[in-house]
Amino acid sequence: MIKIFVTGDNHFGKKYDRYPQIRDQLLESRFVCLENMVKEAEKQGCGLFVVTGDLFDSINGIKVADVKRVVNILAGFGGSVIVLPGNHDYYTGEEKVWNDFHKALSSVDHNITLITEYRKYEFEQGEDKVVVYPAFCDSKHAKENKLGWIKAEDISKDGVINIGIAHGALKGITPDMKEEYFLMTEKELISIPVDAWLIGHTHIPYPAELSADEDTYSYRIFNAGTHEQTDLHNNTAGYGFIITIEKNGVESKVAARKYVSGRIRYYDLTVKVAPDSETALSDAISKAVEGIAENSIVRVKVSGSVKQFEYQERGKIYKDHLEKYLTYEVEDAELSEEITMDVIQTEYAETSLASRLLAELMDNSTELQMAYDLLKECRE
Repeated sequence: MIKIFVTGDNHFGKKYDRYPQIRDQLLESRFVCLENMVKEAEKQGCGLFVVTGDLFDSINGIKVADVKRVVNILAGFGGSVIVLPGNHDYYTGEEKVWNDFHKALSSVDHNITLITEYRKYEFEQGEDKVVVYPAFCDSKHAKENKLGWIKAEDISKDGVINIGIAHGALKGITPDMKEEYFLMTEKELISIPVDAWLIGHTHIPYPAELSADEDTYSYRIFNAGTHEQTDLHNNTAGYGFIITIEKNGVESKVAARKYVSGRIRYYDLTVKVAPDSETALSDAISKAVEGIAENSIVRVKVSGSVKQFEYQERGKIYKDHLEKYLTYEVEDAELSEEITMDVIQTEYAETSLASRLLAELMDNSTELQMAYDLLKECRE
């Protein structure tokens, strides 16, 4: 039996240009999460620690100090570490990030294998023999995946634990409209007789059903997703997977569970509000962020209408509810002040056509808002 800790899409060297005020905190957190995963892998008795691609955010521009720090963290794992190049940190032999990686390896005791060839890699794990079949990336984009050489292999199933490791999009799971990210299908992967596939590229974990408290069986394809959320479009806590494989002759039993590795979360919230009370906006924002930890980044998109006081004080309302977070953004271009007769008569003469038209629509809030906006646009 072997245990494998799986991570990927770590993206060390990510710039975080959107959040300059907390950039250092975001960068540091990614390192801390990696350290915690190595500790968890040790605690769980894992013999392999596998990175399924995009350990680094790019092939150039990564600080040498950051590369060294990543290497030092991985070198602290007591078992074998396998690093697969992904499409962000692809490998041809000329990339600066991997040259720096090799230099960092030469200065520490380690058991790290960087995958650089399309061939079998063998590892001894106690009494078990593990054979790894890698499909790494050698470019940023590709219409075809790198599974071809594995399909042509005569894979021995008896008494050997076979693991496929690949980086690329999974059809039907990963958005890849142009099919330019080494696209693979589940049917294609399952047709290759390995005991489990460890996949990188998709930042959302697959399968999503894995529990952190107990093993889940019946799956053979695993994508752990990123170890810590990278942006507002990536709604996940950040995970690693722990895979257990037992082999008896040609039969294998694969179990998996997830480990929550992320520390900082991003939340992209939508709030629609109506002027039902004097505190409608405040109440809606409060409800939307309920339960969100302060160690989070929050964006709120607000639409609808509110009473005059709240509309005028909306900046203070946002600050009161949101400034406790690492940083926050509010988009409220679609929020408006409730249209009342007082508002109408403040802006238009009581006998004007505009005033009379809007007064006629007071019982139809949708048409009233449309007419008000149109009149405002014409006036501007």
